[in-house]
Amino acid sequence: SSGINAEYGRADSATPMSCLKDALYRFTGSGSSYQYRLLLPVHQLILPTVVYTLTWDLVGQVVHSAVLKFCKMKLNKQTDKEGRRQGKNTLTESVWPELLAGTVHCFVADFSLLPVELIMNRLHLQGTRAIVDNVLDSTSVIPYQASYNNMQQCIEALVDCEGVPSLWKGCSALLLQYTARFAVVHTVRMLMKYVNKFNEKKSLVPNDSVTSFTKDK
Repeated sequence: SSGINAEYGRADSATPMSCLKDALYRFTGSGSSYQYRLLLPVHQLILPTVVYTLTWDLVGQVVHSAVLKFCKMKLNKQTDKEGRRQGKNTLTESVWPELLAGTVHCFVADFSLLPVELIMNRLHLQGTRAIVDNVLDSTSVIPYQASYNNMQQCIEALVDCEGVPSLWKGCSALLLQYTARFAVVHTVRMLMKYVNKFNEKKSLVPNDSVTSFTKDK
């Protein structure tokens, strides 16, 4: 509890000057106190951050293109009752593929790069005033304490102390998040289908009335 109180005291005493001091020590990689010695300098944080960002974008672009191609192939196979492809693009055809591709590529990129994101976040949080939930006691919090020197040491410490499955910590929360997101996307699709059917019925009413009028004549 003393460590928690110390972290609370540090967080409460944070001022703009102390934040500037933290940033200065972060850039220079020097400091007299134990807390500032734990702060990794910027040049050691650039590599994991750049690797994560570029890989996330690359995976996202590949998955996004693949999902769009799949949706276009599926739409091209759909035919109307006469066996011809529908000439006009409906709201579902124009919006749904892009919406689905954006959601799927975010999920695949986030899930596949979850270990890299975990390592990057641990390196960024080291030496800061971060407080995390105590997984052993859901009613308390503990200060985040780590002393990694680089990315390789962080990976080795995670695998040796917590096991390989620890690299996917937070997977349950990620799955829960995207379950809700896919549910929203599915709801949007159903609404777009309803709007399309409503517009089709509305556009057919004048044609039917004109046809009936000519028949009466």
